[in-house]
Amino acid sequence: MLPVLYLLIALIVVALVARGIKPYLPADPTIQAIPNVVLALLVVGIVLFLINSYIPMAQSIKVILNIVVVVATCVGVLKAVGLWEPIVTTWNRLINSHKLEPPSAGKPA
Repeated sequence: MLPVLYLLIALIVVALVARGIKPYLPADPTIQAIPNVVLALLVVGIVLFLINSYIPMAQSIKVILNIVVVVATCVGVLKAVGLWEPIVTTWNRLINSHKLEPPSAGKPA
């Protein structure tokens, strides 16, 4: 239990340092997003590790939880770097261009 406490204290210290340094780093908002993404990935990874290690649950539930967390994290990273909207737009164009139109009632098939 003691290593978990040390881990939580380290996370709190990193969060406080990051929050304290952020106002003194004049940078473009897209560049400021990079440390936020890195910190978020660290926190998500550590929380997922703690859940997988210390919370007893069926292996199938752990697999589903891991998949959901990885997909949600990927979406969050894509949104943070501004790639989510172009991907969704491209996907919608791809899907809509390959839709088959239903045959009309008056024309023979």
